[in-house]
Amino acid sequence: MKRPSASLARRSFEADSFPRFLSPRALYIHVPVCASKCSYCDFHSLAVSAYSTESLSALVDATLSRVDELALRFRADDRNGYDTVYIGGGTPSALPRGLLARLVRGVAQRAGKPREWTVEANPESLDESFLEIVAGAGCTRISVGIQSFDDELLAILGRPADSKTARKALELVGRSGLAFSADLIAGLSRKGSLAEEALAIVDSGAAHLSIYDLVLEDGTSLSARAARGDVPLLDEDQAFEERAACEAELAGRGYRRYEVSNYALPDSECRHNLAYWNMDSYLGAGPGAVSTLAGGGRAFRIAESRDHAAYLRGAAAAAAAEEAIPCEEAAFEVLLMSFRTIFGLDLDAFRERFGIDAREVFPLTFETWKARLAPRGENRLALDGKGLDLLNRFLVECLEELERRGDCFPHSVAVPSRRS
Repeated sequence: MKRPSASLARRSFEADSFPRFLSPRALYIHVPVCASKCSYCDFHSLAVSAYSTESLSALVDATLSRVDELALRFRADDRNGYDTVYIGGGTPSALPRGLLARLVRGVAQRAGKPREWTVEANPESLDESFLEIVAGAGCTRISVGIQSFDDELLAILGRPADSKTARKALELVGRSGLAFSADLIAGLSRKGSLAEEALAIVDSGAAHLSIYDLVLEDGTSLSARAARGDVPLLDEDQAFEERAACEAELAGRGYRRYEVSNYALPDSECRHNLAYWNMDSYLGAGPGAVSTLAGGGRAFRIAESRDHAAYLRGAAAAAAAEEAIPCEEAAFEVLLMSFRTIFGLDLDAFRERFGIDAREVFPLTFETWKARLAPRGENRLALDGKGLDLLNRFLVECLEELERRGDCFPHSVAVPSRRS
């Protein structure tokens, strides 16, 4: 889907100039290591074997230092910690145990007592020592990358763990006392069914599931194989029917689809991801991470460099790409994120932030989609279940209407230079 264009050059930024920005409520740490690269993945990561122990040690220290820089710059430390922390990647559980302990203890010293703290793990590196280290530091939640229990499919996806290892990992985390979530990939033909795999995860004790449709990213080895017809892809109708059957089974167990790809028992939604979907301010540290500061009709984004050498020499700040987000692009991002969830768009918050009612910005699209748009309380508007399945089409129409209207926002997005 085409996004609004932003022709702003990289600019420096002074946090004091933006008193209406929301304080960062969430912290993300990117760990750019994995056991090996999966065939479908275009996230920033390298095989852990590509690093020396000294390099990994320096990378952990540099990432923690970057957290300090960002917290000081955007006054996150004024809030006595964060509401949520998420350590992802990559595969944090692939870190050598001593460095994992140093990372999570360092985060604990900086995070206060978050309401939710998630660490990602893959089955091949999820063991008792991993669980002891993260739980001891204060982690409250584990996110396990399962993807499938079909060994042939796991091989096609380039996953380093087989189904037996995946089931053992779920058993271990289920006994740990920590809350946990697991991921599956949809859109591929598998032995058994997606619903059977989802219910196997439910039976392990997971209160949350993420079921992502496979995306063939350009440049990945899986994309090249699919172009040759070597990947067992489902067609659009088959994929829809499989997901619908899976959703029905999950609903029967009490799991609610609260976001396009996410299902949870009551009060088990991922609070950290909700911060993204609500367009709250958050900080991101580690090569390839992103920070977004939002509020007052403005947005500001920092994309951390993927240059590990820059991180290791303490030049992460200088290497990061910074940009102000124009009002029209920020408004579209609010729509894009809000309508992913069953909670939908907060109309009052949109008006307060952008100085205009969303229904005035997108009158034609909202009218066209009124059969799929449902009120949520007095001030929210959300897509119904069928609307979530058609989300991309809805957003394209919103974007096209926004581009036809041109600038209709009263707020400016001027970005001053950093004061010396």
